[in-house]
Amino acid sequence: MLVTVTLNAAIDKTYKLERFRPGKLHRTKEQLSLPGGKGINVARVARTLGTDVIATGFIAGYNGRFIAEGCAKAGITPAFVETEGESRCCHTLLDEESGEVTEVLEQGPVVTEEGFAQLQSKLKLLASQARMVTFSGSLCAGVPADAYQHLIEQVRQSGALPVLDASGPALVHGLKGKPHLVKPNRDEAEALLGYALSSEEAIIAALRDIQALGAERVLLSLGADGAWFSEGDEHVHLPGTALEQVVNPVGCGDALLAGTVCGKLKGMEWRTAAQLGMASAAANALSVGAGIVDIDTVARLLKMLQS
Repeated sequence: MLVTVTLNAAIDKTYKLERFRPGKLHRTKEQLSLPGGKGINVARVARTLGTDVIATGFIAGYNGRFIAEGCAKAGITPAFVETEGESRCCHTLLDEESGEVTEVLEQGPVVTEEGFAQLQSKLKLLASQARMVTFSGSLCAGVPADAYQHLIEQVRQSGALPVLDASGPALVHGLKGKPHLVKPNRDEAEALLGYALSSEEAIIAALRDIQALGAERVLLSLGADGAWFSEGDEHVHLPGTALEQVVNPVGCGDALLAGTVCGKLKGMEWRTAAQLGMASAAANALSVGAGIVDIDTVARLLKMLQS
């Protein structure tokens, strides 16, 4: 069983446009609205890969009901904490002509101290039923800056393995909780460490430094340059898959994490699990919506990566 935590859940709205021109009227060629936020993207990919998933975090208002109902329709068990206000919407504009992606992210609701305590109680129960718990994305307003640290420590006490995908202060504090696995991307790692990952030597140094900050294992995603996995003194490069056309890169990191976690839950070695993650990330890039993969495409891409 996998539990995903999305503290700042959203409705993800993706608009496919022939050409995006600032200041002009646009009509979509295609549009998609899905329950979103990074953790829910992880949950949707994991469910597609055959893993039983419970999704928790905060939801609010009409948008929150859409998120919970959408998760249930996707086969994900919703176990959210309701709070006052309205869950946010996140907008992605896909420019077909240029291939550029524009994102506009709303702020989301404000969570009270009582609401956070309620989430802690719910998560304690859920974690006792799970093998892994993922923490993904930004924090809601009102949630303590060190929330991930405390939640990760709580999950460990419940017997599950905590996994972290965050940025900025949330990542800094979360590492203090000693997550089982952390998945930064290049920008997040560079911001955390204060130096550029411009060479293989710098990348390996970064993997070691992130482990020194508290992570047991590191999965560093580098976009088209693939990813690196680090455990102890072992550092493995995972090449990416060459794609003829990327439809939407949003959510690829979430798919990478979902595939890797699912692989471990299925009993795979870390390298093989990470390859499943890479195949899932590439499959996500071929879809209009974030956190959407086709299982047959994942299998085909995984076979290419392992050949």
